[in-house]
Amino acid sequence: MQTFNITSATTTTLRNIHSNAGSVKSIRLTNTSQSTAVRIILFVEDSSSNKFYIATTDIPGLTSLLLTEGLSYSRNTFTLKITTSAGGLSTSTPLSVIIQ
Repeated sequence: MQTFNITSATTTTLRNIHSNAGSVKSIRLTNTSQSTAVRIILFVEDSSSNKFYIATTDIPGLTSLLLTEGLSYSRNTFTLKITTSAGGLSTSTPLSVIIQ
């Protein structure tokens, strides 16, 4: 299991290319803000910076999104990343990401 607390609008690498972390079975994204939605773009990217999108959506405040399908990708070819924007992301109201 891997965990991340994303506290600002940014692009975060969740798994590097050639990662030995194993396959991804699920990704839970939880917006801890009470009232502000967070926009997420979850994608894989190859070494030529080509992006292939897994999910693009707004997550309302105090809401979790559980992804369990379409998460298989070649760890030798792609990096798993997430871009966050909007929302009230901060150290006290992060977007919590759990990868299993």
